[in-house]
Amino acid sequence: MNLEVITTGDEIVSGITLDTNFHWIAGRLTELGFNVGFHTSVGDNRELILNALEVAGKRSSVVIVSGGLGPTPDDLTAEVASLFFGVPLELNKEALYMVEERLREQGRKFLEVNKKQAYLPKGATVLKNLWGTAPGFQFENKGVTFFFLPGVPKEFKAMVEEYVIPYLNKRCPNRDVYRVRTIKTFGLRESEIAERLRGIERKGIKIGFSPSFPEVHIRVVARGKEVDSLISETVNDIASRLGDCVFSTEGETLEEVVGKLLFQRGLTLSVAESCTGGLLAHRITNVPGSSNYFNRGVVVYSNESKVEILGVPEEMISSFGAVSAEVVKAMAEGIRRISNSDLGIAISGIAGPGGGTPEKPVGTVFIGMSHGKGTESKRYLFKGSREEIKILSSETALDWIRKFILNDV
Repeated sequence: MNLEVITTGDEIVSGITLDTNFHWIAGRLTELGFNVGFHTSVGDNRELILNALEVAGKRSSVVIVSGGLGPTPDDLTAEVASLFFGVPLELNKEALYMVEERLREQGRKFLEVNKKQAYLPKGATVLKNLWGTAPGFQFENKGVTFFFLPGVPKEFKAMVEEYVIPYLNKRCPNRDVYRVRTIKTFGLRESEIAERLRGIERKGIKIGFSPSFPEVHIRVVARGKEVDSLISETVNDIASRLGDCVFSTEGETLEEVVGKLLFQRGLTLSVAESCTGGLLAHRITNVPGSSNYFNRGVVVYSNESKVEILGVPEEMISSFGAVSAEVVKAMAEGIRRISNSDLGIAISGIAGPGGGTPEKPVGTVFIGMSHGKGTESKRYLFKGSREEIKILSSETALDWIRKFILNDV
């Protein structure tokens, strides 16, 4: 059974809005074992939408259309669908009641323009929208099932789960099992990973590489009747070949992995940041439950703040510079001392595009770690834009924490 997704909207085809609906539904349906064969994006244009429906109707078994069901003049989907199916557009009383009910629940006044959302092709099955005001609808035409759903991501996702997936499950109950595992790595280039994994191919397994700066992700895909043991065996083999550059075999973010390790070992962490401007703390606190292990983060961008908040000696900054091993170690010790944390991390560097010297070019970053056994620092020379250098700095700091806990705690 071939599935096709059509996303509509000028904002999609002009690049103003990212097509997150297709990104989500493609992944969701694929993980459930369905085959998404085609994807089409069209603007708010009657002729283009009609053409997309005509093409989809000839090559796919189920077509899912997103967007164009609102009350404004550029919402054309229901009108064009009526033309495509060769039936009149009529005021659907069930849909009208749904629109009125939803507006009442939201404390909004029903306007004449809202009535447009209740005009559907004659014979359509109304799909109640519990998450917004635009009803969806389903239509059978020449053996092809069409679903028309709102384009608002929250509403689209909810209605796919409510209507589309149950329909597909009922229609294809005995499809192959589909399994995906995502292995995330940091510290190796894609070519280096490919070299280490040479010859790892197995029947029934597909391996793909997906660079996601500054990481490389490896997707292991298996489809069949009994694939769990096969995919686990492949993942374990990949992890063994790549060593500690693998930080997750379950698709977790690096900050999630670090947070889990800190929590499991009962450790607390505080950070002092200069060139990253709070990015490291931001990533750490993106993880729910991070208050269990994250004590505090400070941005000490100026030399004065390093002295006043962390107690870095002025003469040290004068002698070695703010971007130096000596200063970053003093920063790490300072944040650990004032927070009484088990681990103190500090970052100081030159993110660019200016500020570099022959001795310390743009991209020079020092990272310091203070812990119960002492204080260490490492020097790095990162390449890239200002934003990329900041991301690399935060990623490297997180990875150092991960490896330290695994190897030394």
